[in-house]
Amino acid sequence: MPDRLSALDAAFLQVEDRQNRMQLAGMLVFDGPAPSYDDFRAAVCERLVPLPRFTQRLRQAPFGLTRPSWVDDDAFDLGYHVSRVALPGAGGDDEIAAHIDQLTSAPLDLQRPLWEVGLVEGVEGGFGVSLKVHHCMVDGLSIIDIFTALLAPDSALPDAPPAPRTAPAPRPAPPTSPVKRLQGVAGLLGQAPASILNGGDSGPTRRTAYVTVPLDHVHAVRRAHGTTVNNVVLAVVAGGLRRYLERHDALVDKLHAFVPVNQRAASARGGLGNQIGMTYPALPVGEPDPNDRLAAVVAEVTRCQETRQAAGTGALMTTLGLAPAPLAATLNRLVQLKGGMFNLTVTNVPGPPVEVHLLGRPLRLILGSTPLTAQHALTVAVLSYAGSLTFMVTTDPRRLPDGDQIADDLRAELETLRDHLTLTSTEGSAR
Repeated sequence: MPDRLSALDAAFLQVEDRQNRMQLAGMLVFDGPAPSYDDFRAAVCERLVPLPRFTQRLRQAPFGLTRPSWVDDDAFDLGYHVSRVALPGAGGDDEIAAHIDQLTSAPLDLQRPLWEVGLVEGVEGGFGVSLKVHHCMVDGLSIIDIFTALLAPDSALPDAPPAPRTAPAPRPAPPTSPVKRLQGVAGLLGQAPASILNGGDSGPTRRTAYVTVPLDHVHAVRRAHGTTVNNVVLAVVAGGLRRYLERHDALVDKLHAFVPVNQRAASARGGLGNQIGMTYPALPVGEPDPNDRLAAVVAEVTRCQETRQAAGTGALMTTLGLAPAPLAATLNRLVQLKGGMFNLTVTNVPGPPVEVHLLGRPLRLILGSTPLTAQHALTVAVLSYAGSLTFMVTTDPRRLPDGDQIADDLRAELETLRDHLTLTSTEGSAR
């Protein structure tokens, strides 16, 4: 039987165009001297090439009547997929971000296996390892697993500790039929308000900016409010966007975020392909009080869980998968690009909780960029690693010329949430 793409994997091919490539890109930044290119290439050959899909390419079905299949690439050439580059200038944050911009803008060759990895020299204080993979091959969690495969032989990678549970889990919603789930998804169409983050003429260029904060600062807010790291992240994004929109005199009451939810079982970690559900919580950017914004985010995420949005969107993808490929592609583009379901994407992916290494060099930072579609000019990827949390902002500079400022807005919002905790504690002591 042909090894066909799933309906969700194929969707990332169907919504791609020349200006908007559905590619995940990122960089690992290490301390210490760069390894030799030969040693690096040998590590890639040993640790990445044996993974599923890394020596396979797509084969289109005759006349495009069914979804593409994965087939072995008889002409596989490792040299095409492994590169060596040097950053210009000081090799600091600006140069790192510019290199990731180049990765996200340049298309992968759909006639070859859909990945590239590079040894990046000239990084201030160390070196980098870049990775680009097509979204039809991986989701956010599995690209972290790819990085982990590259690091694992040099590091003990324990399982992440269970998330602290300071608030009761919401009661599960009663079972619903696939028809009702699809009706629920249909209710999401057109919910996203008009905003400066959407519409306009898109271009192929991307601009990335990132900011790294101590994970302890996020946990301090989480503990004080009895909630989760993910909810604090969404509240920080809401507050950061409020700052940005206010500067542009473009504030709206709310923005809907596309927030992927991991559906991959723990036993399936390390596998490729997309195994995510889709939720679309409203971010209360119009709420002026930071604590009330966080409370509204918690309530909205709970609503998405109780209405089983992730299951509903999964049912939608399953239904689309039953349709002939040309019809499924048309419907996918209609829903994702014209449906007005969301204003921006926010992903939160956990990385290793302890320091890890490559060829004896310690990893300093994990950076990752997620793709934009034609109607969306902003994504925020959040990655944790060894006690730090990095917000990675990717924008279309043609539509948001100063979108890189959002990274600083996110840092400022987290500081405001922490400062408010200190203020509240001081006032309580005074009483």
